[in-house]
Amino acid sequence: MRKQVYLITLLAILMSLVLISWKNSDSNNDLKQKSSLQYKTKSLTYHKVKDYELWKKAFDEFFAKRVRNGELSYEVGVLEDNPNTVYVFNTWKSEEHYKKFAQDEELKEKMIEAGVIEAPKSLLLNKLEGTTQLENKITGIIYHEVEDYLQWKHVFDEFERTRKEFREVSYEVGTINGDRKWIYVMNQWNNIEDYKAFVNDDKLKEAMANAGVIGKPVFLVFNPKEKG
Repeated sequence: MRKQVYLITLLAILMSLVLISWKNSDSNNDLKQKSSLQYKTKSLTYHKVKDYELWKKAFDEFFAKRVRNGELSYEVGVLEDNPNTVYVFNTWKSEEHYKKFAQDEELKEKMIEAGVIEAPKSLLLNKLEGTTQLENKITGIIYHEVEDYLQWKHVFDEFERTRKEFREVSYEVGTINGDRKWIYVMNQWNNIEDYKAFVNDDKLKEAMANAGVIGKPVFLVFNPKEKG
């Protein structure tokens, strides 16, 4: 009798261990999938269009082509202060997939059909560090040239306290097109007022001057319409 109880108990323990191992495996796989997507090649393209709906129709018709060329995800929308300028964030399987797609002649023809009225600006975003981006927040990007990345990064890190005072909720830093002289910072804010207060403050202008920013920075704020 005792032997039977012992065997039943042992069997129950083994079954529990198998279930725990299976759940942990699923959890680890989920984390790996999320992590791999986060660090895939990411691009930003923006340009003016005649009409958003006309452009969006052409964009949707090009979905299969984009997927065949290695697109993993997308976000489309318009700039907050310019509804005639559309933007697209994409993630890709690799940098090679992105470059091949960007040079595709059919893409250029489709842009003309979609009513694109200026040369698109395309940025390959090479993320170096950052915090987790959140849903339903105001997202903006600042990009510019710098004299020296390490000099700029030192000032940026010292500016963290000030960014927090302006209620920044997340950030991402990286280079553009693999060039350490071109930097982007993607910030998130709870509302547009917090963002405007930050970018219009003299402290930011002073920090940029001290960091060796060259030329006039580009400021973009995104109004997302669809993700997929």
